Amino acid sequence: MTHCRFHNTNLDLQDCIDYAEQLINTNGKDEDGYDLSKMESEAMLEMIGKAQYFAEIGESLADILYNQ
Repeated sequence: MTHCRFHNTNLDLQDCIDYAEQLINTNGKDEDGYDLSKMESEAMLEMIGKAQYFAEIGESLADILYNQ
């Protein structure tokens, strides 16, 4: 649903940020003391790349939205 895509993703992204901060504070271990699965680690790395790209294009998008 395009009318809530960014709203819902923003909430999920904040959840991922909070969890990533937790992983930093626990040296990469989850709440039970385990490493992330290979699938989760790979997805996180892919997400970081996408977030970097989104930040790059986000400047252009922000300019467009602020000028509407």
